[in-house]
Amino acid sequence: MIIVVSPCSYFIEGFKSLIEKFISEPKEFKDVIYTDDIRSIKKSYFLSAKAIIVDYGQSDLSCLISFIERKNIAPCAYLIFITRDSCFTNAIENVLINTVADCTIDTKISTNMLRSSLSHLSAIVHRTTNCKEKNLQIIEQTHSLTKMEAILLPYIVSGKKNKEISRYINISDKLISHYRRNIYKKFAVDSIGGLYHAFENPEDKRHKEPI
Repeated sequence: MIIVVSPCSYFIEGFKSLIEKFISEPKEFKDVIYTDDIRSIKKSYFLSAKAIIVDYGQSDLSCLISFIERKNIAPCAYLIFITRDSCFTNAIENVLINTVADCTIDTKISTNMLRSSLSHLSAIVHRTTNCKEKNLQIIEQTHSLTKMEAILLPYIVSGKKNKEISRYINISDKLISHYRRNIYKKFAVDSIGGLYHAFENPEDKRHKEPI
């Protein structure tokens, strides 16, 4: 099963034309669900989805947060984001896209790249492509996050509270609070607002050390 998320009828029609070329090949193409809101998809569909194709042509943090919330219930789905460079200019959005997407494809070359990705859907191992914007690279090079801190970071920057995060990550809210403090310390901030500032100004060394 493939889930296609797009508010654009032209995108959906284009994808239907593309999928016709593969309909006689892998069984993954037999069932395709189209929606303009990922929140409307039943949990059972996520569990059986082989791929989720997302038309992400405009910035929408609430959309990315919805995908973060649902990524854990679609463990076998290969998430492909069709997007553009402008969606990577915001460092927070950049982190969320890189967390959610297994592959990002620029809208300018989407047809050929998407065809290639679909043709390899049956492969056991998928190729992961991260399109990281410069600010994020600076952040990653400057701050030494542990594996768990890196996992928790997108949930924290999306504004979720510790108890809410614990519902998605199988650790206690008290332990999440511990990791949150460590993250703040490594970014030399003492609040989520300070963290946002650090993301938007990765080379700004004027953040106050938390007390």
